Amino acid sequence: MTEETPVEDARPGGPTGVSRRSLLVAASAALPVLLAGCKGVQALGTPPPPPPEVRALRAAIAAEELMVARYSAALTRLPASNAGLLAAVRAVQAEHAAHVGALRSRLIEPAGLPTPAAPRAPALAARSSPSGVLDGLEQAEQAASNRLLEQLAVLPPTLAQLFASIAASEATHGPFLQAQAAPA
Repeated sequence: MTEETPVEDARPGGPTGVSRRSLLVAASAALPVLLAGCKGVQALGTPPPPPPEVRALRAAIAAEELMVARYSAALTRLPASNAGLLAAVRAVQAEHAAHVGALRSRLIEPAGLPTPAAPRAPALAARSSPSGVLDGLEQAEQAASNRLLEQLAVLPPTLAQLFASIAASEATHGPFLQAQAAPA
């Protein structure tokens, strides 16, 4: 058979009319496409960084999760005899969990991304008094509120509204807890 001889078709009916040279040209043309496909997603290059509002959302979610963890740690340091204070701390912790949910509902990420590990609360001193624990929570609340307020100017309006609402809530948590701890 010469190179221009048609390739035999395995089906009944005879030759296809495609020469070996045509098959070789088609195969060589497909080779770069196949090799690029072997590189997978890397052939597309590095994905662009997330937009600023996505980074702000991720940071706010991490901060709120940290606050939830702080309140969990605080609950172990407060006296069980003060049921009113413990209930107030749990209520504020639940508000922070609700903030996490509200923030997560705004974050749209591709499926398959790994979920970041839950943050750990900073260790509390073994001899922390209840007032020291509450002071630490109040400082953390104020710092969190300030961080959220600093980001308002660069966020889209609906996200800025959510951040402002959460910041206002956090600014009231410390005084609320201090009022619950005060003797009646």
